[in-house]
This record gives sequence, C-alpha cells and structure tokens, in this order.
Amino acid sequence: MSGFGYACAVVLAAVFVRAGVAKVVRPRETTIGFAAVGVPSPGAAARAVPVAELVLAVLLLAVPRAGGVAAVVLLAVFSVLLAGGVRRGVTAGCNCFGAARVEPVSGIDLLRNGLLALLALAALLAPAPRAPGAAAIAVTVVLVTTGVAALTAARRARRRS
Repeated sequence: MSGFGYACAVVLAAVFVRAGVAKVVRPRETTIGFAAVGVPSPGAAARAVPVAELVLAVLLLAVPRAGGVAAVVLLAVFSVLLAGGVRRGVTAGCNCFGAARVEPVSGIDLLRNGLLALLALAALLAPAPRAPGAAAIAVTVVLVTTGVAALTAARRARRRS
C-alpha cells in the first residue's frame, strides 16, 4: 500500500501542530495544566514543549522515519507523566491540547497517546516523503476515524459514570 506510512506521518504532524499551537496561544493555562500533572519546571516546559511539538511536525513531514522515532519517544514521556497524574488522582486537565479540554486526566488520555504512537510507528514505514495512493489514504482515514470514535465513546462513557 503505497504511502501508508507517510499518510500516517502527515496526520500525526497535524495533531502535533494543533497541540503545539494550542499551547503557544495559552501559555498560562499550559503552565497550570503541566504543574497539576506533575511536569518538572512547568513554566519552562510550557515554553519548550510546544516548540518541540512544532519541530516534530516538520520532522514528520520532512524525514518521516526520524519523526516517527522522535514522536514515539515524546509520546512515551507524555504518557509516563500522564500515568503519574492518573495514579495520583489529579483532577485537573492535562492541557495536552492547550485549553481545549478541561476534563481530569484519565486512562483515556493514555489510550489517545497509544493511538498516536501507532501512527508514529506507522510513520516508520515511510523511508521518505511520498504522496500516498488512494488505498493508503482510505485505510488511514478509516483507522483515524475509528480511533476518534473510540476515544469519543470512551469520553462519553466516562462522563456518564
């Protein structure tokens, strides 16, 4: 399936751009969210993380394999911090996407990171930027849509309980 890895890299790059921009435009909220989750030096992290996310987006588009590796590492670090917040019962949101969500950190955030890591692993299949074929685009759209639907269902179920 020609270009599947690159299609996944493009989707993941868009996610990191969204996350990075959201943090850049709301630095105060990002710092507060980072502090609540237990990020060391939350003020400095609130300035550095969005830059790293935006650079990572460019890397995913320019050198998808290297970007995929970097994304897996960054998502693993984020997941460790989120897991610590979940374990401690943090009731603040992680501010993972700026101030877009105010729900407390939960296993759903870890599930989201796992799904994003799958996209990063798929990006490892792309030796270079390559326009994806129709089949690769279709499969990527189905996988992303399924992931978004699963996360939405999990969030709704959590709100009801």
